[in-house]
Amino acid sequence: MAIAALLGAAYPALALVVEAHPDIAERLAEEGFQTARDRATYLTRLRARIGADDGVGWDVDVTRRELRRFARDERIRVALREALPASAGGADVDVTSAELGALADATIEVALEEAQHAVSARFGVPVTASGGDGRFVVLGMGKLGGDELNAGSDVDLIYFYDTDDGEVVPRIQEAGEGISGVGGEERGATRTRPRSSMPPVGDGGITLHDYWSRVAKRLTATLEEVTEDGFVWRVDLRLRPEGRSGPIVNSLAAAERYYESFGRLWERAALLRARPVAGSLALGDEFLRDLAPFVWRKRVSPQVATDMIALVHRARAELSHDADRDLKLGPGGIREAEFFVQSLQLIWGGVEVRARAQGTLDGLRRLRALGYVTDREGREIAEGYLALRRAEHAVQSATGVQTHALPASGEEMERLARLLRFKGQGAFLTELAAHRARIAARFLSLLPQGSQPPSRWVEAAAALDRGDREGFIEALARDAGHLLKETTYGSDLELPDRFRDLGNDLFELGRHPDGLLGARTRESFSRLPEILLDAVMDAADAEQAARYLRIYSVRLRVPGVYTSMLGADPRLLRRLIEALGSSAFIGDALVGNPDLADFVLFARGAPTPEVIRRSIETALGEEPPDLDPEEAVVGALRRARARVTIDVGLADLSGEMDTRATTLALSTLADATLEVATRFALGTPPGEPVRGLCVVAMGKLGGRELGYGSDLDVFFLFDPTRAAPGSPGAGMDPDTYFARCARRIIRLISVSHGAGPGYELDTRLRPSGSQGMLVTSLEGFARYHGIRKAGSAADPERRVGVRAAAWERLALLRARPAAGDMEIGAEAMGIAEQAAYGQVEDFRRTVEEIHRLRGRMERELSNERRGRRDLKMGRGGLVDIEFAVQLLQMRHGADPSVRTQETPAAIDALAEGGYLSPAQAETLRDGYGFLRKLDQRSRVVNADPSHLLESGGPGVPSLARRMGIRGRTAAETAAELFARYAEITERVRAAYEDIVARLLVQEAPSGGVLDPRASSGGVG
Repeated sequence: MAIAALLGAAYPALALVVEAHPDIAERLAEEGFQTARDRATYLTRLRARIGADDGVGWDVDVTRRELRRFARDERIRVALREALPASAGGADVDVTSAELGALADATIEVALEEAQHAVSARFGVPVTASGGDGRFVVLGMGKLGGDELNAGSDVDLIYFYDTDDGEVVPRIQEAGEGISGVGGEERGATRTRPRSSMPPVGDGGITLHDYWSRVAKRLTATLEEVTEDGFVWRVDLRLRPEGRSGPIVNSLAAAERYYESFGRLWERAALLRARPVAGSLALGDEFLRDLAPFVWRKRVSPQVATDMIALVHRARAELSHDADRDLKLGPGGIREAEFFVQSLQLIWGGVEVRARAQGTLDGLRRLRALGYVTDREGREIAEGYLALRRAEHAVQSATGVQTHALPASGEEMERLARLLRFKGQGAFLTELAAHRARIAARFLSLLPQGSQPPSRWVEAAAALDRGDREGFIEALARDAGHLLKETTYGSDLELPDRFRDLGNDLFELGRHPDGLLGARTRESFSRLPEILLDAVMDAADAEQAARYLRIYSVRLRVPGVYTSMLGADPRLLRRLIEALGSSAFIGDALVGNPDLADFVLFARGAPTPEVIRRSIETALGEEPPDLDPEEAVVGALRRARARVTIDVGLADLSGEMDTRATTLALSTLADATLEVATRFALGTPPGEPVRGLCVVAMGKLGGRELGYGSDLDVFFLFDPTRAAPGSPGAGMDPDTYFARCARRIIRLISVSHGAGPGYELDTRLRPSGSQGMLVTSLEGFARYHGIRKAGSAADPERRVGVRAAAWERLALLRARPAAGDMEIGAEAMGIAEQAAYGQVEDFRRTVEEIHRLRGRMERELSNERRGRRDLKMGRGGLVDIEFAVQLLQMRHGADPSVRTQETPAAIDALAEGGYLSPAQAETLRDGYGFLRKLDQRSRVVNADPSHLLESGGPGVPSLARRMGIRGRTAAETAAELFARYAEITERVRAAYEDIVARLLVQEAPSGGVLDPRASSGGVG
């Protein structure tokens, strides 16, 4: 079997296991191994395997045996994923480490359930003085707490329980219940004292501390005892209060007293990564909140870094083997990368909550977003850390030994190098040494005391003093050329030209005395030139950062004010440069409106819907009272949009907002903007509801999936009977009046303004499209879609002549009222639902029309060719997903659960209803998430409004990195992005064609049906 052969070749230690248990490889082949599994999935599979949920009870031998076998099998599955590239179903170590963490969570949870059941069966149940159930939590520490577990790791655990105030109450034996069974009770259900009519079961007479100590010991033994099936996990309890000499379990009160009185720095660092993994997770969260003042100090103390470095050196001195071979504790090893992040978190986390995170990569991302590390620092630590973790995982899986040491044997080293996809051990060791050197340098750079190394920009600064442009450019190329070589997508021959453009932009910053590199600035802030040049070279795109910084500086009205502020707080300067180098979208916004820089420098984090609406209210209140009212509204809306979009873009880039949160925020901003414009156009007084006109959202806005720079697809509905009494349109022809109001809304939303761009409104999805009236009455809307409006004469359910095309009814699936009169909106949605979901008599023709339309869109609109992909219209693109989902929604619209405007929610509802297979749901869900994220990232990184992905494009490597794709070179990173794109879109296209074919077969009267594969166009 191929899987068994691959495992044996890659990991010699696993060869004997797989040979002795061939069912493991067979199960992997049958069930698949490509999809990541989370805690809930593991729990479901594990409980089913041991029969813990069958109502019979716990069998100790079965539980312990299956725990070991389950953990072994899943570790082998994870090892297989690590051996394969992403395009073949593999996964990088950050993904597999999280899977191993979830596996540990699930196995510890089940072992705890068994332990508590066994102790309760003998002694009774723990009851607090208030009469509630006693609670117990397992905290995962170290790599388990950070979701960074190795296959060969110990699990670092600490056990706590809620209180000593209470007692252990003997259990009540129900009729027919044996002591060895749980009798179907849910663990954690409320229990009371025994009723006198029932005999108590249990020895009794123990304290709550004794009870929980017995649970903890049994849990530990279940996890770590070795049998013929191996063990579940090695358990390390040394991080508990008082270490080896302390009790195995502590009450929360006792633990808090210990940390307040005796807690040390290493314990703060340990608790930084603590995470509740089993038992009462709520109790764990409460405990960690109570300990926050101990872990996160309000006083900023750079001495923390010195002490953390000393901890690493002490641990290294205790190594019994060659430190240079140790991937974890050796110079530039995993521990230094982890402590680099933890040191900065401990220094700044007390004053900046957003710096707090359990995981190394998550913590590093947060520190970079906050400006505490540069993009280059973050990239070097992250890439080095991942390279070391890949090697560590491979060594442990290959040897079956808990080791962090590189092989001493040349043969084993060669095997390791090839497993990690290097040409040989020479290339592997060279790259590893480079990563370790960079990590070591970054770690030592945290030292606050001692002399600083001489600036590498001495010659560049001297050239600035002389006003020597050519000398400045040559000094930059000489001192920093290697930095751009590491990230360039083209050949090294391009570097001189790249440095000329970059050098010219930076030199211009010194032309004005108060400029960022000007003479007066260099005198007042002697370190600012070094900080600025370092930050530019460390930016994601140095040339882009320098170009935007020059244009931004030129457009400042009073440059000296900003220069003084940035010189006094270098972190703000780094944050500004990082934003400009990471996002052309943000760069364009800043150079168009320099006043927006404050929103970059003092970013507020991910904006909530309340913050977004308040931003518009604030902007409206900033307008001078004597300004023309319409001019004031337009200016306020533009400023609010620019501010909120920058907040969203920064939060998106830093990872504070995922793709779904980003599109929801942008859609909320558009809704709020439309509401303000509608109220103003109709003259609605503050506090009064809008009456008579409703703005209906369609497309991405209707699905709350708006992107950066997206058009707003809307149409306008009115009801003349609901016009406000005394409104300006009273007595006027309703069509004329509401059309005038709609045109005013469009002008307010889209007209050019110096404060920033507006939205483009697309009204072509209105009834009759571009040929129809700009506004439509509710009656006309119902008539157009063949629905008799409720309350009309004759039978309200009887249909009238249908004029709408199939694609128009499909578009109504995403319709929702966005602004204006919500009562009209509610009526309109009733009509839209009948039109979209109620007309299925000739559904086969609808499917055929939509499928033919899809083929035309791909052939005529996608512009795909070799080396160019269209995320939206292309083969396997977003339109494939949306059309497939919407057709299924139309077909099964009788089920109210599938009636939603949002594509991800629709996929989930269709899967839950059984209308979409789990595999197809996963394909569509993954494809939609990947393509939407890629589309958003492309717009915010490159400021590119198109949906095209071009092979060889200069922004592709940066875009790939923002997608979480890694490679040793820029070209490799870009190639992996295209490989992943091809794999995902092929699966999406296959799912689309299968869904269309199945719908056609279901609807076919007799005879042949259209083959969607034969009629779909596109690029192969």
